Amino acid sequence: MQIALTGAASGIGAATVGRLKAAGHHVTAFDIAEPAGVDRWLPVDLSDMDAIADATAQVAGPFDALILNAGLPPRADNAVELLTVNVFGLMAAARALEPKLAPGASIVATASRAGEHWRQNLPQVKALMGLTGPAALPDFVAANQIDPLRAYCLSKEAVVVWTLRQTERLLAKNMRANCVSPSAVDTPILGDFKAALGERAAHSLARVGRAGQPDEIAALIAFLAGPESGWVRGQNVTVDGGMTAMALCDELGLG
Repeated sequence: MQIALTGAASGIGAATVGRLKAAGHHVTAFDIAEPAGVDRWLPVDLSDMDAIADATAQVAGPFDALILNAGLPPRADNAVELLTVNVFGLMAAARALEPKLAPGASIVATASRAGEHWRQNLPQVKALMGLTGPAALPDFVAANQIDPLRAYCLSKEAVVVWTLRQTERLLAKNMRANCVSPSAVDTPILGDFKAALGERAAHSLARVGRAGQPDEIAALIAFLAGPESGWVRGQNVTVDGGMTAMALCDELGLG
């Protein structure tokens, strides 16, 4: 398969490259840093919408899959930049590359367990996705008092909602979209999440026994990108070592 991938240089993206290449696929990567092992690298800052347009214009496709993995973790004072990359960068890359997808193509986006409350926060998610562009984010962030942790959760809620919205539209084009929601994966940015979430992260990790490994997430992404998962459409697949199941048992008194 010919596969386009954003965010390929480290963590889950790098593991996905390794798995795809081991299976004999051709990978075109879009990333600000040079990734190892890809067939073609297009340098691009995914916070820059013009740069995304320029980079994606350099490829012709057709791609059998598009994996939208690029994203930022919550860090001090990065709410605007985070929402720019995680939401507007993702949507811009998807819009630009969709015309270059082959019939039957699969789109896979990386969301997060942090986006699990998208239903409860749907009005704010819709307001975010209804902005004219990232230039409107500073005012939006200020008006809603969004700190970096809330920005991260909101960005992943938006990825889940974006994925759901694509289902019927893409079905008419013989394409599909799904997203993957990992939690606590052992990547270079795990420390950022531990710092942002504090005791909540420590408790969840202790309960499941360990963080996930990037290749465990990459395996699911590769499956969703391939034809074997063709009947899987519009799904948000959580992969978290059992965190969600245990939390639900606690909530419903099923222990």
